[in-house]
Amino acid sequence: MITMMLQFKYTPDAMKAILLSGEDRSEAIKKMIEPLGGNLICTYGMQGQDYHMMMIAEFPSMKEYIAVAAKGIFLGGAIADYKAIQLIPSNIIKDASELINGIEYSPPS
Repeated sequence: MITMMLQFKYTPDAMKAILLSGEDRSEAIKKMIEPLGGNLICTYGMQGQDYHMMMIAEFPSMKEYIAVAAKGIFLGGAIADYKAIQLIPSNIIKDASELINGIEYSPPS
């Protein structure tokens, strides 16, 4: 599984529709993620930021994440801008640090 954090900014029309309807967009996000074996962990609105909303979700692999991002961000029409960050559990960083001494590398001189 991979864990992704996305921050996204809605178009003015999409933000207007959300505010007027009071719609909770987390249900729409779940409907995209869960059929592909993923899990929506949380969503939050963000006040005073460059982005309107953020979410954290798990995906079986990068393939499923890309499919959801393509559908919701690029093909959906409601997202004006986004930022995606892959979150790395601390145990993976620890395990990777144990491999460092076994890697041969010479910096440019």
